[in-house]
Amino acid sequence: MNRLLTVLAALPVLALGACSQVEDAATDAASDAGNRAGCAVAGRVVDEGRTLVGDIATDLGADPASARAKLTAAREALAAAAPTLSDDTRAQLDRAVAALDDLRDEATSVADGSSIDEQVVAEAKAEYDVAAEQITSVC
Repeated sequence: MNRLLTVLAALPVLALGACSQVEDAATDAASDAGNRAGCAVAGRVVDEGRTLVGDIATDLGADPASARAKLTAAREALAAAAPTLSDDTRAQLDRAVAALDDLRDEATSVADGSSIDEQVVAEAKAEYDVAAEQITSVC
């Protein structure tokens, strides 16, 4: 009788443990699906951003206001993908966003009459390229 009571007492604990494992598996699957969806968006936007960043020096000289608008749109598109990404991928995405912010600041300065700071542009482009490579390799 004692053995039966022990087994019966253990059943709810085992059931709760099994439910917890199922919940963890479901959460992991949902997280993976979200990360894949975010990666698809981030990968596409990062690739489009490469073209924009590659041409930015010319764009800054020709029409800094337009360059800033394009950089803002690219930044917002990248930021929209961030909540669905894993921490590592999000860190690289944040790095790309920071590079776009540096380029946007430079576009604002040029629009206000300053000359293009080639060093700022080169550093931001290099930072963006590194982040973009990391994102595309993970995604």
